[in-house]
Amino acid sequence: MKQLTTMLATAVNLLATSAKTVTSIALALFISIGSAHASSHTAVTANLVKSQTDENLLICQYQTISASHFQVFDKVLDNEQACPTNIQVAPEPMLSDAEEAQLKQMFSRQSY
Repeated sequence: MKQLTTMLATAVNLLATSAKTVTSIALALFISIGSAHASSHTAVTANLVKSQTDENLLICQYQTISASHFQVFDKVLDNEQACPTNIQVAPEPMLSDAEEAQLKQMFSRQSY
């Protein structure tokens, strides 16, 4: 009887250890897979593709994998003479369609 109790205790300990291991592995996989997908609020890096000036304005066009982004600086107020080579932006542009069309039209009127 004592031998049966010892074997049962060993089996329970082994089962508990195995369950903890499987739980730890599953949790680690869940966390690593979950963190691979960025939130819609996560900033991404956009690289400069075009820049031009329009009087005192410095207009910078940036590109991410999925979208174009524009940044407009007032050269006097912002003390900017050149566009930064890359910036952090929201995954999706935050301009209205009208604002984006106006900026694209400004780019097409002048060479950069």
